[in-house]
Amino acid sequence: EIHAEVQLKNYGKFLEEYTSQLKRIEDALDDSIGDVWDFSLDPIALKLLPYEQSSLLELIKTENKVLNKVITVYAALCCEIKKLKYEAETKFYNGLLFYGEGGTDSSMVEGDCQIQMGRFVSFLQELSCFVTRCYEVVVNVVHQLAVLYTSNK
Repeated sequence: EIHAEVQLKNYGKFLEEYTSQLKRIEDALDDSIGDVWDFSLDPIALKLLPYEQSSLLELIKTENKVLNKVITVYAALCCEIKKLKYEAETKFYNGLLFYGEGGTDSSMVEGDCQIQMGRFVSFLQELSCFVTRCYEVVVNVVHQLAVLYTSNK
């Protein structure tokens, strides 16, 4: 019993020391994290993202030359799709969403609708070219996937 009590006291001391040590570490980390940005006190935050300085071709290098070519093609297609998505979001979404907004039929003078449509024609021409380019990229992706799937090489 005496031996068990001694071990229990030693274990209690160990837990107390370990708990205080963990508390000190937690406080030290909490202070350093709080110094960076506090949501309730700081109105602005910096979003720092790592910038990759190596090119796509440097990242794709492997020993297999055929695999390099295949991965390069798919990576280029992914980059093209990402650019098309960005262009659609920045250039075309708002124009399509808000066309015709702002005026009622009763407040428009005769001919204003035709003038508004005339100004919109150039936007529609750009949109048509964009949709054609999207179609070409999708067809290319499907062709590349079909070749990869059916290839016995």
